[in-house]
Parts: sequence; C-alpha cells; structure tokens
Amino acid sequence: MKKNIFYIFIFVSFCAILYFSRVPAQEQIGVLKKCPNDYAQTDAGSAEYMADMDKWTNDFFDAHPSSNLGDWAKARHAFAIENNCVETLKRYKEARNGTADPVRMKVITDTIKGEVNKYNQ
Repeated sequence: MKKNIFYIFIFVSFCAILYFSRVPAQEQIGVLKKCPNDYAQTDAGSAEYMADMDKWTNDFFDAHPSSNLGDWAKARHAFAIENNCVETLKRYKEARNGTADPVRMKVITDTIKGEVNKYNQ
C-alpha cells in the first residue's frame, strides 16, 4: 500500500505540472537532491521519499511564501531537469502526451480532484 502511495504522490506532483506552463529553472530548495527513482522501492524508501518531499515542499514555500501549487509544480519540474531525473521526466512526458497508463492516470486525477475539493469546500 505504501508503495502505491509513493507512486501516486510522484504522479500527482507531475500531473499538476500539466496544468501550468513551464518556467525557467529556479534555485534549488532545501536539501533534497535525489530523484524519485533513487529511493528504495520499499516501505522505508517510500517513507524517506515522503519525508524528503515534505521538507522540500516546506522549504519551497518558506522561500516563496506567495507561491501557489502551480509555482510548486514548476519548481519540481525544474528540479527534475536540473538533476537529470530521467525516469521522472519520462513519466512527465508520457502524461503530457497522453500515453501514460490510463489506470494509473485515473488514480492520479482522482487524487488531485480529491485534494482540490478539500480546499474548495
């Protein structure tokens, strides 16, 4: 289950990018320097990834307090480019081109909608 959450979080992050245009690379935020695929495919690796992602996200919003989800998504995309996260960029491209696994994309879309609905209530 945690392994699925790990993948869902990765795809949610990059699906958000689909809705926003790209921006020039921004400065590195926080200490997270590993690509998502560099984490072990275990519960411990998933927990480490989530902790690092939380730190990166907190550092990003601390450094850019007026930013929104689109700004965050652009920064994560820039991070993937700057750190040559090949697998992450491949999944991003597949999602943009509409060639990603439809079942996985539905989970991602439903997750995004659920999170957005929480904030719109």
